[in-house]
This record gives sequence, structure tokens and C-alpha cells, in this order.
Amino acid sequence: MFKFIIIAVGVFYLLKWTIRAIFPFLVQKTFDKMQDKAKQQQQQTKKDGEVTIEKTSDTTGNSNKKDVGDYVDFEEVDD
Repeated sequence: MFKFIIIAVGVFYLLKWTIRAIFPFLVQKTFDKMQDKAKQQQQQTKKDGEVTIEKTSDTTGNSNKKDVGDYVDFEEVDD
């Protein structure tokens, strides 16, 4: 029983020290990845005054359907 307690405490402290050593490295690596993503997104943004036209093709197959807006149902109110 005493041997088990000594081993359990030893494993606990070993894991504690290992996590303290590895955690800052993992945080720094994650932070670097986030910075790289932000830089890539910044480079992909368009400059002021730049105009682009993007055509979206409706390939659903129903060309007779018209986009006429929303239909609002109403009732007449008598005074």
C-alpha cells in the first residue's frame, strides 16, 4: 500500500512538471498558427476602390421561377 502511494505521488508530480514544461510550447504554437491565418486573411482582402464582379450561376434547373419578394398575408380591419 505504501509503495502504491509513493508511485502515485511520483507519477502525479512527474505529470505536473511535464505539463508545465509542454503547455507554454503548445500555447505558443497555437498562437503562431492564429497569427499566420490572420496574415493570410489580411493579404486576401481587397484594396479600397477595387471592383470585382462575381457571377453566381443558378444551376437548380428551374429557370421559370421569378424572385418577386416576400408574400405578406393581411386582413382588413373594420372600425
